Amino acid sequence: MAATLRTLVAGVALVAVAGACQGNWGEEPPVHIWHNMDFQNRFDAQEANDFYYDIDCLEESQAQAEAIEKAHEVGTHYRVPNPRCYARAMRKPPEGTVAVGHLKNDDHLYQGRDLSGRLVDELPPTVPLTPELLDRGEARYNIYCQPCHDYVGSGDGIVARRGGGFPAKQPANFHTPELRAMPLGYFFHVITNGQGTMMPYAAQIPVEDRWAIAVWVRTLQQSRTTLAMGGGKS
Repeated sequence: MAATLRTLVAGVALVAVAGACQGNWGEEPPVHIWHNMDFQNRFDAQEANDFYYDIDCLEESQAQAEAIEKAHEVGTHYRVPNPRCYARAMRKPPEGTVAVGHLKNDDHLYQGRDLSGRLVDELPPTVPLTPELLDRGEARYNIYCQPCHDYVGSGDGIVARRGGGFPAKQPANFHTPELRAMPLGYFFHVITNGQGTMMPYAAQIPVEDRWAIAVWVRTLQQSRTTLAMGGGKS
């Protein structure tokens, strides 16, 4: 009895070990005993997926079902026609759902405003002020903002100089008293939503980069103050 039990236990152990092996070393593809979710159908953009045929092609599907039933009644074979409708592999998200990472419920980060709706004058907690952020802001500013606002933010960029009257309104000079008094969130807001003849840049510039640019604009403003007070000289 004991020998039989030991044999049974050993057999179960061997089966468990064999089942845990997902493949063998070699040039051949590995052997998968349990596929789990390792292998799934892959669909390219705008490719059809018959799984959703009854959803996307409801009328055609119902007509086909009726034709099949009628063919069975008269004892004939139903020939499946080429479909006039193809089910989409790319599915529209269910109503009310939000993709992971796209909720954007942080007004400070995504809108530049506090809970009361006022424009903030500090960076979001998730965007700390670092030398890397300043470098990034300068680089992004020189790409997206400098052509109109110039390198120092005085609104005398090459677009304003050679625009032949366009834009009709002179680009903003960041060193005016009005703009110097604006909170940091104001510049983030304008970059995101645009203002006047300036188009919004939310689609081109990620959120963190917009904050980096806003910080760089503030840096340009402060550098002008330092020079006016006699600082910055060696």
